[in-house]
Amino acid sequence: MKKIEFVENKQIKGWPYANSEYFTFGDYKLHYRIDRPKGKEKGKLFMIHGFGCDTTFFNEMVEEYLKKGMRCVRVDLPDFGYSTREIKGINYVPRVEMLEALMAELDKIENDSEKWIIVGHSMGGSVTLELADRNRDAYKALLLYAPLFMSDIPKPVGKLFMAKWMGAMMDTALKYVMPYDTLVRIVLLAATMSPRYMAKYDCSLAANPLKLKDTGKGLCYMSAKASHPAYEDMNKINAPVLLVWGGLDFFVPKSKVNKLSNSLPQGTDIHSIWYAGHCVVQNCAKKCTKFGIDFLKANNLY
Repeated sequence: MKKIEFVENKQIKGWPYANSEYFTFGDYKLHYRIDRPKGKEKGKLFMIHGFGCDTTFFNEMVEEYLKKGMRCVRVDLPDFGYSTREIKGINYVPRVEMLEALMAELDKIENDSEKWIIVGHSMGGSVTLELADRNRDAYKALLLYAPLFMSDIPKPVGKLFMAKWMGAMMDTALKYVMPYDTLVRIVLLAATMSPRYMAKYDCSLAANPLKLKDTGKGLCYMSAKASHPAYEDMNKINAPVLLVWGGLDFFVPKSKVNKLSNSLPQGTDIHSIWYAGHCVVQNCAKKCTKFGIDFLKANNLY
């Protein structure tokens, strides 16, 4: 197995990707990437991935949105991709605070006062709604793709997740499981429901970040600390909302689909792609982008 140096030792511009950058916030360094359209810019997207994913998860969707003139900023949440792993002793900061600070910093650099369009997939959809709930007038629009709230973990279970042996066990599991492409492809097939996409996927994109030191500990820490907004507050969000589901999504129960759909503001634009799985933005990126652009046009935002 190829040894990968821990991200903390390589947080420099241009690593691991040509457009990689890092944003420092307290003890944290968030890895993010900016992709700009070749022609006139027509808007800006802030893209938040789901559990176990990273910036590469949006590769296909970024390509499609760039064709439509959208600037795409994608970020690795703490404990994922090439951002800081959370372990005991870190000065903990809620992830939404860091994301707000990153967007504000980018606006300052660009001297840009235009509001962000937030794109969230799965757990990233939960983070997107938490951002919108914290500041209901801050964002131009929300594009939610198969959003899924983190589970409410009871305090005793949270303490178990924070135990030293639990983190060590998770690190060991990732160390010996992630080198196997077959397992990655099985998970991807279940997530996309597309054998064709699974067959051509470069497994190293998903596996390499999960091999980094302390990833298991970080996932335990994040699972114990992560929050999500209240369903009853969702209809108070002022930004227009697009909601896209996969009809073959095995990761989001139908009850959750209905509960969130009924909780969002009146007028939410809801679509389902019947043949798509949970990771709908990967193998159905073109259709997801069309839904997004049509939605923005309908709300006079594009």
